[in-house]
Amino acid sequence: MQHTSTILIVDDDPISQKTLRALLSTQGNYELVLAGSGMEALELAVKLMPDLILLDVMMPGMDGFEVCRRLRDDPLLSEVPIIMITGLDDRESRLQGIEAGADDFIIKPFDPHELQARIRTTTRLNRYRHLMEERARFERVIELSPDGLMIVADTGVILLANPAMVRMLGTRDGATDLVGKPLAAFIARGHEENHETFLYHLLEDPTSVVRFETMMLGLDQRQFPVEITGGYILWNGIPAVQINVRDITARRQAEEEIERSRNELAMAYDATLVGWVKALDLRDRETEGHSQRVTEMTVRLARALGIQGEQLEHIRRGALLHDTGKMGIPDRILFKPGPLTPEEWNLMRLHPVYAYEWLSPIAYLRPSLDIPYAHHERWDGSGYPRGLKGKEIPLAARIFAVVDVWDALRSDRPYRSAWSESRVRQHLRELAGIHFDPEMVEVFLTLPTPEEPPSW
Repeated sequence: MQHTSTILIVDDDPISQKTLRALLSTQGNYELVLAGSGMEALELAVKLMPDLILLDVMMPGMDGFEVCRRLRDDPLLSEVPIIMITGLDDRESRLQGIEAGADDFIIKPFDPHELQARIRTTTRLNRYRHLMEERARFERVIELSPDGLMIVADTGVILLANPAMVRMLGTRDGATDLVGKPLAAFIARGHEENHETFLYHLLEDPTSVVRFETMMLGLDQRQFPVEITGGYILWNGIPAVQINVRDITARRQAEEEIERSRNELAMAYDATLVGWVKALDLRDRETEGHSQRVTEMTVRLARALGIQGEQLEHIRRGALLHDTGKMGIPDRILFKPGPLTPEEWNLMRLHPVYAYEWLSPIAYLRPSLDIPYAHHERWDGSGYPRGLKGKEIPLAARIFAVVDVWDALRSDRPYRSAWSESRVRQHLRELAGIHFDPEMVEVFLTLPTPEEPPSW
């Protein structure tokens, strides 16, 4: 089910209100509410508890900074995301907004696509946070609520069942329908072994406590997931097991919803990364498509080395972002047709540092920074920016270094033609143990030859 996000638009200018309404009414599942002043915004925020506030700064009476401060001072509204939309692009204004509690800034005149992307990401993050909070509250309610309880004899027969257990199994005549019946009659088919092992273990080791999840079966044949906790007890002088049963149907549904939200969030981040890479490729037409090619080859090499799962995803993202730091290099250096001066080389060698400084504050991307930060390190320690040597260099960066040089030499450039495959292979072999990790070169050269990059 698609979630509707309430967005409060605060702007004293009717034209700006109309523009934002028109832009957002066709994008996403949003309920849009307008406020024409700071005071009206505070009143509506308390009433609506919006998912996001778009807040203009320059308003008569109470400006956006004061509105933001008052929202942050209200315990009920202090966590609502606030994006300030302002024509002020100076450092002082940004600092004032940050101090007031703004989460993000959009500078007028704004790019409609950028605004839509930021709003989508912010509302998804807020939705994910709400789901996590709801899950925490739900688990607390479960802890404080009566669970199902049964006493089961060493023969597996139910001796006692409390009202919560009666309701859970849907019996008509109360505990009478349960007492004297085998517990196995209420375990779903395919899960019988779990409960038999559970009872045997507790009876053999009276000091133990066992917890596990299984599927139970109501009298109406309805199957439902439960968490069972049990321990040994003497009941009327005979060995027995006390079993606490918690219906976890809602928890499973919440976990599935959280997982869906997490996947949506990951997809939103990855779409943003691809956008950054395309922007970088558009800036440097000589290497257009390079990032996508080296990403595909890096993933292939990593898989050949046995890397999979989350680690492989971090490597893929790192390969995509490897040249992000070049956005901090002046065009006069990045596109200089001739050789760089020593001073210019010093600036160029800062691009891995720029990438690390820009991206490391983003927790989601932090595990992917080995490649952007270290892909120019060399096996013999002569690389940059940190002069790492051998296996001091992160594995992801050692993998990527081979792929990066392969693609660069196999691609045409305005100042040279692409090298032949045999020449590049020989070059990689010669630099194994100097520039590259020998193992990475050896494995890379066993892979099928990648498709040739397009010629200029």
